[in-house]
Formats: sequence, structure tokens, C-alpha cells
Amino acid sequence: SLRWSCRQKERCRGLSSAAVSLSSAASVWQMRMTVTFDKLPTIPVFLDAKKLSAGVPAFLGWDTSSTTQHHWLVGGNSGAGKSYSLMLMIAKIWRYMPDMTRLWLMDFKGSDDFHYLRGIPNARYYFHDRCAVGLQEFGEEMESRLRDNPDRSPVVAVFDEYASFISYTQVMDRSKKPEARLAPKCEVWLMNALFLSRGVGGYCVLCTQRPDQSILPSGGARDQFGCRVWWGRFSSREAATMMFGDEAKLIPEDYVGGLGHGIAYMDGKGLFEVVSPRIRRMDDVKEAIRELVTR
Repeated sequence: SLRWSCRQKERCRGLSSAAVSLSSAASVWQMRMTVTFDKLPTIPVFLDAKKLSAGVPAFLGWDTSSTTQHHWLVGGNSGAGKSYSLMLMIAKIWRYMPDMTRLWLMDFKGSDDFHYLRGIPNARYYFHDRCAVGLQEFGEEMESRLRDNPDRSPVVAVFDEYASFISYTQVMDRSKKPEARLAPKCEVWLMNALFLSRGVGGYCVLCTQRPDQSILPSGGARDQFGCRVWWGRFSSREAATMMFGDEAKLIPEDYVGGLGHGIAYMDGKGLFEVVSPRIRRMDDVKEAIRELVTR
């Protein structure tokens, strides 16, 4: 569970003390221009299920400074705890990453978990068909950094239910002229974010119930996800292979999944059975997410 210190409570009401002392939004921008991030934290994201069953609550760490662990593919059937663990992951990004870290949150189904973000001025929260706007804006941020924008402060794009979004967009495109179709543009924006953002401070977390080739047609794109986690049961061995590739062979035969119980792969570390930690103070988690989308 998260433990929030007094300093972190202060951060939850705005920028950190260093940022608050700056005189204006322009000063904050200038700070982003000059700060570099040579070493970023390792974030304790999940509990190791094997060690936990032995009475040792050991966390698995997400090395955010590793170029092969920038992007996450998160899967799981409905009711397996995917959204719950996603909220906790975002809150831990707020807790451990630098104070200037920002979040673009795309929530296609308009989940009740994020409903409180609607109506907040200037929030980078997008739901339903507005998710395309968020994906485009994040892509433009990455493109500007690749051109001449020296900002390297961490930025994170989280897209919940991407598969449903792209399927819906493809259906809506059928009545449009080819040049006006949105789904191909969204696919390009996502590919750019996955392939080009790692060297300029970008992170992507893609959540879906079905990680099949209809969503990520490029094998190279799938390989960009150095971190993957599936919550709950697999519908078939093929589904496990689609998620983890050759690593799926290492999934224990007796794995049964369950609420908040999953399989995770981290590049350079291997495959693990994992358990999602409990959220003890949901209000703190929600406030952390609110701050990340409004910085």
C-alpha cells in the first residue's frame, strides 16, 4: 500500500516546494528546459506472489531509467483488477517520479474510477472520442522534443481500453472519405509514441482486454513493451502467447489467476507471478492522479 509522508501531502496540493517557489508558469517551463534526468527511480509496482506466499512481502521494481522498460502493456479480463492496479501504478508514478512529471490520461469508456476528473480546467484527461485528441497532443509533445524542444521532464501517456477505442474509431471511419479517417492517424500517433519517445522522456501504458494483432499490427510495436502484466485467468494458451511471446512457456501450469493476481514480465528480469498491493486511502490516490493531469 502507499504511505504518504507529510512532504508528499504538500505535493498533493500543488507542485513541490522547489516548483512552488518559482514566480510564474513561465518559470516552471524554463525549469523544464534546463533540468536533465540522468537517473530516474525504480518504482515498487507489484508484490512477488511466490515470496508473498512464503511470508515475505517483496516488491518487484520498475526501473524507469532503463530504456527497455519505458512502455507497459496491461491486459486482463473484466473484473480481474486491471483498473484498480492501474490507478495504483499512476499514483506511484506521482510518488516516485520527479515533481515535473506529467500525465496524459485517455479513458475511452469514461470509467467511474476517473469520472471525478471531468470538468477540471486544463486537465489532460480525455474520454470517449476525445481520446484521439489526447493521443494527438501527446504525439505532438514527443515530436517537438525530437525537433528542438530540450524538455526532458518525464511525460506519461496512459490509454485505458485502447482496443475498444480503435475498434469504435474504425467503425466510425467507414462513412468518411479516406483522407478524413481517424483510426489510421491514431495508429500513427501511437506508433510514434512507442518508437520515438524513450529517448526524450516519454512513457506509454496501454491497457486492453485483448492484446491481439488487430490492435497492434506491427510486431515491432509489440516489442516496444518491455514491461507487460496480465491480470486474472487466460482464456487460452494462445492468449498468453499473444501477451508474452516465448516467455509464455514459463507460466506455471498451475497458474489460475484471480482478482488482483497476475503474471508480469519485465525486460532483463524475467517472468513473475504478481499480486497487486491494496489501496488503503483511495482519496490520496485520486488526488495524486488529479495533480499529474493538471501540472
